[in-house]
Amino acid sequence: MSTLDYGAAAVTVLMSLLNLPFAFGGRVVGWLVTLLGVVGLVAAVALLRRVSGAPSAVTAVGVVNLAGAVLALGWDRDGAVVGIVVSALVTVLGLACLRTPA
Repeated sequence: MSTLDYGAAAVTVLMSLLNLPFAFGGRVVGWLVTLLGVVGLVAAVALLRRVSGAPSAVTAVGVVNLAGAVLALGWDRDGAVVGIVVSALVTVLGLACLRTPA
């Protein structure tokens, strides 16, 4: 287990925890964002358990969240800039985990 894996898992958990409260808004999009947060938590745990597809899952969660954060920035939503930064970090660390030999 490398420091890179721990870092990627930690940032993915942070991003996922930031996504969880969106369901309280009551909109369908809020529930989808919360579901993405749950998927991110599962991907982070899988990365820590060294599941073979976990780096791909972490990267995919980061990319989807990054796309949502860019849309949120266009819609002038609160927290969009934080979402872009954290999602970009998750994506970069996920890609780095993909390139690191097991």
